[in-house]
Amino acid sequence: MLMLMANKWSLCISTLTWLTLLSVTNSVRITNLKVPHTYTLERNTEPDPLVLDCEYEVEPREKGFVLKWLFNNHSIYQWIPSVKGFAMGIMKSKIDTKIFTMEGSPGVITIKKPDWNMTGEYTCTVQTFESTDKKSARLQIIVPESDFVLETKMDGEQNGVDIMCAVQNVFPLPKLSVMFDTKKIDSVLTHTDQNSSGLYSTTVRTRIPRDRLESPTPITCAFFLLGTNYTKRRETIFYDKATNIQRKWTTVAVVISIASLTLSS
Repeated sequence: MLMLMANKWSLCISTLTWLTLLSVTNSVRITNLKVPHTYTLERNTEPDPLVLDCEYEVEPREKGFVLKWLFNNHSIYQWIPSVKGFAMGIMKSKIDTKIFTMEGSPGVITIKKPDWNMTGEYTCTVQTFESTDKKSARLQIIVPESDFVLETKMDGEQNGVDIMCAVQNVFPLPKLSVMFDTKKIDSVLTHTDQNSSGLYSTTVRTRIPRDRLESPTPITCAFFLLGTNYTKRRETIFYDKATNIQRKWTTVAVVISIASLTLSS
């Protein structure tokens, strides 16, 4: 009898504990985190503000509510009902603390004049005295190229075609590939620099032996930015003038021969 009562008591305690934990877990939660996957900084234009939003639900009975934004695990913004919102850390001068009043939510922040070095993980946390929740998302800033060129020329001894392809001042790191016809060239020399502004410039060089090319042949250079869908390509047509001249002389010779045969007959 005592054992049965003990088991029932233990079951009641377990059920009560589970219900309490369930109530605490659901007392505050993030319902939607709006962080764009990519953000492109168009050249020669003033960038639009970068707006992030953290939507949440909190029970009216909850006390001690605090909302925070973090960038790569560093606090950049905090909102407390009694203090309202304030920016801090590396983005103290970048975050407009008044935007939430226009959007109607303390979870909305706007970053003024975003730059390439704001690529990273953004985390929103909401908490009360009893519970907490957080969600994270990665944002990739894209800086389009200032220049993208593809050049081809015959080497001095007419034994091959030198190819140079270059992309300048982009972010993130570009990956370049060169193809002739539809064949990718694996043997290339690649050189990459990163300037003081954090932007990358990459150049690839290669040579195709003359006997591997027919005239005309399309030569293509393409690049993509790591971690994004951003891609560009350039194409040129290799045209061997010497081969064309030889073909013209051959055609002329055939025509002359036919004409001579006609006259002699």
